[in-house]
Amino acid sequence: MFEDIPAGAYPVEFAYQLSKLNGALSKQVIKVSADRSTGLAPHQIINYRLPIGALLNLDSLAIWFKVDMKTEKVLPARYAQSFIKRLSLQMNNVSVQIIQDFNFVYSFYADHNNKSLTKGLAGDWTDNSTIFTQAAPTSSTDTPIVASNSLGNANAIQTGLKLCVNNFIGFLSSSSTRILPTDRTGEIVISIELAPTWEVLGGVENVTPTSAATYEITETYLTCEALSFSDDSYYNAIGSKEDLKFGFSDYVVSTFASTTKKSGVNVTTYLSAGSIDHLVATCRNPPKTIPERMVAYGTFGTNGTPLNIYKYLSDPVAYTANDSATSTDNIDGDGFYSTKGLQRQMGNITSSQFSINNKALNYGAFDAKEIFFNNLCALGYENIDVSANGLNSCIVSLVHYFKYYGGCIQSLELIDKNSFFVSGLSSSGSSCAVNWVAKFDGSTNEVPIIPVIIAKLSRVLHVKQGRMISVE
Repeated sequence: MFEDIPAGAYPVEFAYQLSKLNGALSKQVIKVSADRSTGLAPHQIINYRLPIGALLNLDSLAIWFKVDMKTEKVLPARYAQSFIKRLSLQMNNVSVQIIQDFNFVYSFYADHNNKSLTKGLAGDWTDNSTIFTQAAPTSSTDTPIVASNSLGNANAIQTGLKLCVNNFIGFLSSSSTRILPTDRTGEIVISIELAPTWEVLGGVENVTPTSAATYEITETYLTCEALSFSDDSYYNAIGSKEDLKFGFSDYVVSTFASTTKKSGVNVTTYLSAGSIDHLVATCRNPPKTIPERMVAYGTFGTNGTPLNIYKYLSDPVAYTANDSATSTDNIDGDGFYSTKGLQRQMGNITSSQFSINNKALNYGAFDAKEIFFNNLCALGYENIDVSANGLNSCIVSLVHYFKYYGGCIQSLELIDKNSFFVSGLSSSGSSCAVNWVAKFDGSTNEVPIIPVIIAKLSRVLHVKQGRMISVE
């Protein structure tokens, strides 16, 4: 009765599927130690070597580590991923992926997908504004839960802070096949370079960090689910294939010379890929050598007790404009709860336009509201802000969005949520010139900025017989 219905004409939800259980499935969580697990400092590199001959479930992969703040009262930025400056992936000694400025890129996408505060309770550090503790009972009476503002000066220097990176960008999160057979790929090495202090650390109340402010990783390891089947049908099926193909997303980051908002942005990068899915253009603050104060309301100046995220969201009208007129470092506040090193500095933008190979995209430059609308479409929301696809809860206005979180996203693909397709712009084996022009309000606006272009690419990993690895 279905012979006249072409394959793929309807979503998979319309299909009735029957399967027969053959044999049994065994699942267990394995622990992989890092090559160095303690005494790790900023800029150092950690390697995790995944076992050969296993079926690994990438959806369960997590990297754990403990952090000690050293010397001064500082706190990490939101998201445990902020500690990763660079992430690279090797298979059988072949480089599959390198993502520079991992923490900056991850923060941008995480703030656009709203990983709920409650989903980060196991150490993802989505809320760095509140500390909850409960002492062990000393009698038959239970003890209360105690809460404190983590940005308050009264707290001790944080040590033994256990964090968990359970979300990634790149192959580890976007591979079209989530079960990875390491007997075919050979040894897989995940390498992480730790972030510099100025990007990941921020000072708390009444503390201006110095060069002594730093952190130390005291314990780190990786966990992942390993699967095995009593029936060898699956092993025979993948073992007979000449070429296992994995589609995944890659990110190429181009950083440019410093400019000012008064001068505006006019930068060009060159990309060569079979599928350029979308472009993200944004700006960040110039790099520092010493951490600055955390960007959060009420932490500094004359505004009194630091506010946690929940207090800020209770009345953002009352808790706005944290800048002190007498401040020498002009620390901003509001509800960003992160570091100036990870801030997207797009405030006061008036127009943005992309061009590829000297051909302008769209009908003309977009203003701020058109940029935001185009961003929603590019991220696949169809202009509907629902469920987990909402933005960071602290983005309470378009002004907040551009000052701390924003960017200009230009989609070059047809988004298909059910399948992986190489559907973006192809440079046909040659480089294409991507130009971004942005202007900002204020003829005397001398705020320094570093333009950044992030290109999201679709790539295909080929795993052939004899553990021959290649990426296209």
